[in-house]
Amino acid sequence: MSRPSTAQGTPARRPAWLIVTIREIVVKVTDRAFIIGTLTTLGLIAAGFAIGFLVSGRAQTTDVVVTTPDAAALARSVEAVAKQSDPRSSVHVSEASSDEAARAQVAAGDADVYLYHGDTGWSTTWESESDDGFITSLTDVLSAQTINDLAAQAGVSPEQISQQMAVNVELLNAGGTAGPIAFIATVVFGVLFMMSAMTYGMQIATSVIEEKQSRIVEILVAVIPIRELLAGKVIANTLIAAAQVMLLLGAGLIGLTFTPLSDLLPQFAGAAGWFLVFFLAGFLALACIWAAAGALGTRSEDLNQTSTPLMWVIMATYVAAFVATGTTRDILSFVPIVSAVLMPARLIDGTAAWWEPLAALASNLVFAALMVLLGERIYRRALLRTSGRLNWRQGLQLSE
Repeated sequence: MSRPSTAQGTPARRPAWLIVTIREIVVKVTDRAFIIGTLTTLGLIAAGFAIGFLVSGRAQTTDVVVTTPDAAALARSVEAVAKQSDPRSSVHVSEASSDEAARAQVAAGDADVYLYHGDTGWSTTWESESDDGFITSLTDVLSAQTINDLAAQAGVSPEQISQQMAVNVELLNAGGTAGPIAFIATVVFGVLFMMSAMTYGMQIATSVIEEKQSRIVEILVAVIPIRELLAGKVIANTLIAAAQVMLLLGAGLIGLTFTPLSDLLPQFAGAAGWFLVFFLAGFLALACIWAAAGALGTRSEDLNQTSTPLMWVIMATYVAAFVATGTTRDILSFVPIVSAVLMPARLIDGTAAWWEPLAALASNLVFAALMVLLGERIYRRALLRTSGRLNWRQGLQLSE
């Protein structure tokens, strides 16, 4: 295939930033450690969902021993109620000749529970630990029976008594506390953002400082403008990071279809899409600052000092995502970087209006533009300084 040509007939030359981008991507995706790490992470995700599916899919049978027909009938009613919440649940009823024999079966492990009517009402006896699910179903059955008996005595319907016993719940601040689903999403998004931002950000800084330490950068800037060298590194690592996050999110969404939360898949998928968009804006804001952190040093050991502010920002984002509640959580969902985790979580729990993610994204893009300009300025001015490690203030004060 012939190379594209210019109007004068000479072969068209690729932009320098594109050459750097392609080189960075090829080196990264062919790196053995990167491939093994990605496959290992996917394997862990698959294993986690597989274990959860096997555990949740396991049928649960409760062996109940009784001594009277009334207890046997009650146990079968408990099974009917339990199957409404979990069709895999079942109750196996066996009869014992006496109270002592029933207790002996429980003690020997031949039965899970002994159900009987004592002096103070219905009772259960377990070997060492009770089953909360069975107790809940038993309580529901006894409550329904009691309501029916009282309704018959009062000459009213059971529904009327149930209505009188019902308690309505009103939340003045429905978004005050994140639900369990939103908390799970916060954990997932927080971990993904922290791992990716640290991993790929540190790779950008390491690449910069290694080129500077080996003096290769002097050769590079002789043929490639500094801005295009920086653009190639940032674009390449941003694309790789986004691709890996997308791969991990896709694996998670596929695994979600095999869990009891599969009904929430559309909601999770929408929030995951927003997270990816916010991640791109947040990572782009940090990428140039990571490059500047590398340019401020002259040796690999200098990264411990120059990257500290970035580490604090990422860790603060991670911690705020879990600690923030109520109004504080809503406000932080508009703050750049932190909003990459909190706004998608708010979309899942339904506490964000349609315009809020757009406003949060706009603030992230403005912040990203400012950080790109700041990082590019420090990178450009500090890249060829080899007289020793610079701090951030010195980097800002350097002249062209």
